[in-house]
Amino acid sequence: MFPPIQIVPETKPTSGCLPNRFLRDAGGAAAVEFALVALPFLALVGAVFQIAFQIWATQNFDRALQNAVRTIFTGQFQAANAGQTDAATLLGSLKTTMCGTGAGTIPTVFNCQNVKLDVATASTLGGASAATPINAATGTWNTSFGTNYACAKPGTIVIVTAAVQFPTLFNLMGLGTRQFTTGAGAGSSLLTSTAVFRTEPYLIAGTSPC
Repeated sequence: MFPPIQIVPETKPTSGCLPNRFLRDAGGAAAVEFALVALPFLALVGAVFQIAFQIWATQNFDRALQNAVRTIFTGQFQAANAGQTDAATLLGSLKTTMCGTGAGTIPTVFNCQNVKLDVATASTLGGASAATPINAATGTWNTSFGTNYACAKPGTIVIVTAAVQFPTLFNLMGLGTRQFTTGAGAGSSLLTSTAVFRTEPYLIAGTSPC
C-alpha cells in the first residue's frame, strides 16, 4: 500500500523576512541594470548625433560660402554691383549669391536667410584677421558683426566671415556647443566660416566697382 499523503499548509513569510528576500530576489535585474545605464547611453547617442549633424552642417556652410566668395575673387560681384555703396545692400546681395533665390535656392542644412556676413580687406596676409561674430560677455551677436563691407579692388587681400545660429538638439553630455545664452536663439550653437584670399587682377570696364 502507498503511504498516506500529507498536506503541509503554506506558510506566509513574516514581515521581518521581506528585506532579506528582497536582497536575494534576482527578478527584474535586467530592468534595473538598464535603468542604470540608460541615461548615459542615451546621452552618448545624442552627443554622437549632435556632433555628426554639426560637422555635416559646417561642411555645407563652408561650401556655400566658397561658392559666394568666388564671385568676389574673380571680380564678378564687384562689377555686378558697381556704383552701389550701401553696405547693407551689398551684404544682402552677397547673401543672395550664397543662398540663391526662387528655383535657384541652394539646399542647406542651416537657415541661410539668417546668415550674417562681414567683408573686410587687409594690406598684408599677416595683418588679416576675421571678424568676431559673437560677444562672449553677453552671449549674443556682436552688434558690429554683419554690417561691414569693404569693396575688394584687383589684387586686394579679402577676409569674408560668415556666421549663423545652429540649433543644439542634444546637449545631455554638456559638450559646450551652446554659445548663444541670451537673446533670440538662446541655447543655439554658432556655425562660422572664414575665407581669406587675394582677388584676381580682374579688368575694370567703365565705372570702377570700388
